[in-house]
Amino acid sequence: MITLYTFHLSTNGRKVHMALEEAHAAYTITPVNLMKGEQKNPDYLKLNPNGKVPTIVDNGVVMWESIAILLYLAEKFPAANLLPTAAAERARAFQWLVWQPTTFSAPVSALFRQLRFTAEGQRDQTVIDQARAEVAKNAEILAGGLQGREYLAGTCSIADIAFLPYLHVLHELGIPLPSELEAYYKRLAARPSWGKVLAYTG
Repeated sequence: MITLYTFHLSTNGRKVHMALEEAHAAYTITPVNLMKGEQKNPDYLKLNPNGKVPTIVDNGVVMWESIAILLYLAEKFPAANLLPTAAAERARAFQWLVWQPTTFSAPVSALFRQLRFTAEGQRDQTVIDQARAEVAKNAEILAGGLQGREYLAGTCSIADIAFLPYLHVLHELGIPLPSELEAYYKRLAARPSWGKVLAYTG
C-alpha cells in the first residue's frame, strides 16, 4: 500500500495523486496542511527534509520530488502505460518532464500567488506582467509540442499528467491559452482520474 503525503491544493501533489489513480494503485492519503505549516513538523521532515509536498512511502521506499515520483510510479505499474515504450516517444516524455518544472511552472505559480493570495493593493504589477509574458511564451511552446498530437508523447503519459494541474490553475485564473492547448487541457481534464483528484479536499 502506497501512502501519499500531500495537500489537496498542491499542484505537484495533484500530479502524483492523478498518476496513482491512472495506475489503479492501492494507496492512502495522509494530508499535510500547508496552510498550517504541517510540512515543517519534525516527523514530516524526517520523510522529506525539504519540507514540501508530495512525498510517498511505498513499503519502506520514501520518495519526494514529484517528477521522480511520477517516474517511479510509471516503472512500478507498467500495465498502466504511463510511459511510452518506443525510444523516441519515451525521450519526448522525458523532455517535457524536465521542461515542466524548470520552465513552465514558475511563472504560473507566480501569477497564482499574485492574483489569488496577494491583496489587490499589494500586488506587484511588474511581477504579474513578467509572469504573464512568460506564461504566454511557454504556452506557445507547449502548443507547438502538440502539433498533430493528442498527447505529448503519443499516448497519455506522466508527461501530460505533469502539466495538467498547472493548466488547471491558468484556466481558473482566466488566462487565455492557444486553441491547441485549450483542447488539450479539456481532453486531460475529462479523465476520471482528474475528477478523483479534484474531489479530494483533504
